[in-house]
Amino acid sequence: MIKFLVMDVDGTLTDGKVYMGSEGELFKAFDIKDGCGIKLLLPQQGIIPVIITARKSVMLEHRCKELDICEIHQEVREKLKCLYAVLKKYSTKEIKYDLSNVAYIGDDIIDLQCMNSIKHAGGLIGCPANAVKSVIKICDFISEYKAGEGAVRDFVEYIMYTYSKSTKFKNISERINKAIEYIGKLDIENLTVGHYYVNDDFFYDVLEYQTIDDGECSFESHRRFVDIQWIVEGIERLYINDISHLLPAEEYNESKDVIHYKENDCPSSMILTKGSYAILFPKDAHKPGSVLGNKCKIKKIVGKVSIVYCT
Repeated sequence: MIKFLVMDVDGTLTDGKVYMGSEGELFKAFDIKDGCGIKLLLPQQGIIPVIITARKSVMLEHRCKELDICEIHQEVREKLKCLYAVLKKYSTKEIKYDLSNVAYIGDDIIDLQCMNSIKHAGGLIGCPANAVKSVIKICDFISEYKAGEGAVRDFVEYIMYTYSKSTKFKNISERINKAIEYIGKLDIENLTVGHYYVNDDFFYDVLEYQTIDDGECSFESHRRFVDIQWIVEGIERLYINDISHLLPAEEYNESKDVIHYKENDCPSSMILTKGSYAILFPKDAHKPGSVLGNKCKIKKIVGKVSIVYCT
């Protein structure tokens, strides 16, 4: 369970530019969307916002006061040591928090001391689109937005949709199993192309198309739904890659719940044949429909299980 969101400031909550006058720092620019995510969304899940930054700023103190951030730690170079102190502060005899309870967003090498340890412990790490390469390389989540332009809000929503253990996100494994069982009982041979609503947590589409060459489609992923891609007829290669290894090719389309990515040279793949299926989570970018041998007709059921528990 994610209990703490730890944030760097310069290059994460701000665009990284430091405006200096003769008497020191003049101002910083913060994104309103980031602030809304921190102040309004995190409390809904009981997630505590934490600031750990190497610089000191009076303006940051004012901004944290606006956002009700009580854990603000400035002029900290040993960020991991500071984080351990925060976890100890909130731990009790009944609940011992550790790095697996932490989500961390940062942008530069000073953040790696925390990021590597959190990733190893099973926590979650993210970064803005313009983070340094060494940070991008290890992150679970790479925002499509640059620092100071909504990257933190993007990460907050990802945490809520994917990692929260509140009742809104409960029983996802159980609901996936029920969806698979439902699809398995369909009269598959007589399905017609179309959209089929089952309940607020699950619907499916029946698709027909021809397989295509690898370069004719792109990787995509979803944030609000788990995909169940079930082959009714034909054979195709499904390419899969973790979104942490890809760079967005466009902004996330909220109405269609899809984001497309730039091509990557090292994807994994699986062969889907009649009766087989793949389960794809929000972290699983995928590129379906690739030809295997000769081109053929594909008939497929794409089940959509809501990450958020609705019914």
